[in-house]
Amino acid sequence: MPDPYWTAMLSIGIIVVAITFLAAVFLLIYSFIQIKRAATALTDFLAATDSKLNPLLKEAEETLKSIRAVSDDIGSATSNIRNISGALSNIALQVRIFGLLTEGLQNLLSDRITGLKAGIKAALDVLLNKEKKGGE
Repeated sequence: MPDPYWTAMLSIGIIVVAITFLAAVFLLIYSFIQIKRAATALTDFLAATDSKLNPLLKEAEETLKSIRAVSDDIGSATSNIRNISGALSNIALQVRIFGLLTEGLQNLLSDRITGLKAGIKAALDVLLNKEKKGGE
């Protein structure tokens, strides 16, 4: 017959193994339930985040479109300003050239007028001298 000590030890060991096995099974069941709750919470969080992010993404897209339109407008305005600046530069160059031409013409006319005055004065002096000498 088996020794009652060993029988009691084996019975206690089997009971401990059974209790450990049952505890492990309950722990696994509890873990699965917690994992399922966490997955459900994560799914709900992702759905809420998605519903909040969609309008934000649409608004950001519209903002980027507006910024692109403003950028295009600024580009065309800059181009227009550049064209106006070039035209003003051409006008300034033409005015400068006109000023130089009028200055040259003024100098030329001034020289001719001075020459004409000197000629008239000389002619009048000659006429006046002839009249004073006897009037030939």
